[in-house]
Amino acid sequence: MTMKKWLLGLPASALAGAVAGLPYKTDTVHYELSSPKLQSDVTLVLISDLHNDAPKNRRAELVRTIRDLHPDLILMPGDMAEEHDHQDHTLAFFRELKGIPMYYSTGNHEQYRWDLTELLCKFQQEGVTVLREEAEEVNVRGNLLEIGGISCRYKMREYSPEEVNRIFHTDHLRILLSHKPDWIDLYRKIHADYFVCGHAHGGQWCIPGTRIGVMAPSQGFLPKYISGVHEVGEGKMIVSRGLVRHYHRIPRLFNNPEIVVLHICPESGQNQESA
Repeated sequence: MTMKKWLLGLPASALAGAVAGLPYKTDTVHYELSSPKLQSDVTLVLISDLHNDAPKNRRAELVRTIRDLHPDLILMPGDMAEEHDHQDHTLAFFRELKGIPMYYSTGNHEQYRWDLTELLCKFQQEGVTVLREEAEEVNVRGNLLEIGGISCRYKMREYSPEEVNRIFHTDHLRILLSHKPDWIDLYRKIHADYFVCGHAHGGQWCIPGTRIGVMAPSQGFLPKYISGVHEVGEGKMIVSRGLVRHYHRIPRLFNNPEIVVLHICPESGQNQESA
């Protein structure tokens, strides 16, 4: 092959590679966790960063997948709606999941909307429990859990550890919904068992065959906290890659959206992942 043909072939090869990396499906990723605070198994589904990306056909697929998992609860740490007036698909998504308890805290795209109060009222009308600097005790299969949520303020320093710790009132299994995984320095000072986050979109573009992301908001290039389970002080932080298939019209590459399933059992064990 001549140099000229090789150079002419580069754009076509790059395009073919990019097309191959587009998100053709939504992964379902399972993590097995354990806690001495449980008496029986619980199954929690973690979804985040939908950004209203749930037109009818995709919404039906997502709802069917989630219902087939038979979760006890759905946890949603933010950015389920878009930053402007777009939330019709999100509201329909919630409506079609009614019957499964849903817990939500705001993401940055919702927190700074001019109509935030009205938006959160709409979420509640569709069966979503909105947690803003508060926690709620819930009984799941005979286990008592305390699920808290904090709003996605602009800077981590707008929260003090004392303020966040005060939202919890029991010694039950504590779960904190908080949008940003890069707030990990705050989470290390919080007395919770699990922190569930989103925001990073899995790094948006990943190096093929890896979970190494190119960039994430608030973390910059080659971000560390974009997916998976991370040790955080006495607890663990679980980061969702989110559900949106693009970000401001920039598609994901080699980085499918995901539904995260947390299987938490009473016995000790190791984390495992499968997709």
